Amino acid sequence: MRRSRILILFALILLLGAAAAYLILMRQRQPPPAPTATPEGGMPSDVVFVVVAAQDIARGTRIPEDGVVMSRMPANMVVETMISGPDEEALRERVMGRIARQAIGRGVPITEAMLTEQAGDLLAGGSDASLAIPPGFTAISIPMSRLTGVAYALRDGDTVDVLIALMLVDVDPDFQSILPNQVTPLTAPGGTEEFPSPSLTGGVGRMEDEDPTTPMLPFGKIVTDEDTGQPFHLIPQEKQRPRIVTQRLVEAARVLHVGTFPLEGEEAAGEVVPVPEEGVGAPPPQEGQVSAAEAPEAPDIITLIVTPQDALALNWAMRAGAEITLTLRAPNDTEVTETTSVTLQYLLDTYNITIPTKLPYAQEPRLDDLITPKLPNDKAVQPAQPQ
Repeated sequence: MRRSRILILFALILLLGAAAAYLILMRQRQPPPAPTATPEGGMPSDVVFVVVAAQDIARGTRIPEDGVVMSRMPANMVVETMISGPDEEALRERVMGRIARQAIGRGVPITEAMLTEQAGDLLAGGSDASLAIPPGFTAISIPMSRLTGVAYALRDGDTVDVLIALMLVDVDPDFQSILPNQVTPLTAPGGTEEFPSPSLTGGVGRMEDEDPTTPMLPFGKIVTDEDTGQPFHLIPQEKQRPRIVTQRLVEAARVLHVGTFPLEGEEAAGEVVPVPEEGVGAPPPQEGQVSAAEAPEAPDIITLIVTPQDALALNWAMRAGAEITLTLRAPNDTEVTETTSVTLQYLLDTYNITIPTKLPYAQEPRLDDLITPKLPNDKAVQPAQPQ
């Protein structure tokens, strides 16, 4: 029994050895793989030329002769949109003289979508500013100053809130004119008690047979003096005083740009500022100072990214003459807060402001307006010099 097992094991070893020897012999007899065919140009067939920008190409310029190079790339790594092929000269003629739809950086493979034959097709590219606006939003420009623009601290990409201040008055709902109305009393010179015949006796709408000296009375109210019992007709001595209210109109708006966008061509060319020759014109600036020609112009406009509804609200505020103020928010501040409109009554109640008591004395000199502090950096308006 033991001998038969040894024989079986020996037979298996012989079979495995014979199979291994057969496989080795068959592999040695296979012919070597054929070498990759190489065209006359000396480049393998699995490698193609790809058009690559040899320099920075500005949007709207034609591709110059030295603007591109032909780079070799494995065919399996070439994207379909790339301008590629086996013929180097044909590829060069394919792109020479065509117009760049967009700015192409040096070393970037050129695609058909980047080039055009006609300059009019460049309109489809749009502005760079539009690329920064998310879908569902829009951009609107509003005025700003040093006071309303956080002392010119705002930069592109900041997040701001927009506040507005309005002045409200009471008006007649029918006439839409500021109250109080001017009134003219009615009299009944003719007719009967049941069917009177009223006529105007005031200044407005006065009939020809009425007394022209009859004054037009303003609308007021009748009060009775508590001591004498004498009735009086009270009328206002001045126009109605507007009531101020302020509220946050837009929350967390993104700043697209501070100042005026440069027109096409201004970014590359820049603004040419004439500099007077030595000894001519204004004296040169002292050390540490910046000349007027080099000083940047203070921005007076800012462009915000807002929702379409907020854009309508901002447009109404501008057209209505509301005072618009911007406040700067911290980066990545996404907290949504509720705000309450601020009026004089809100200030008195919330901040416990005491209404001054009428005293038998007052300060001198008389103060009718609040004094605004003068800031050293405020520009004073200089009078025009005589010619």
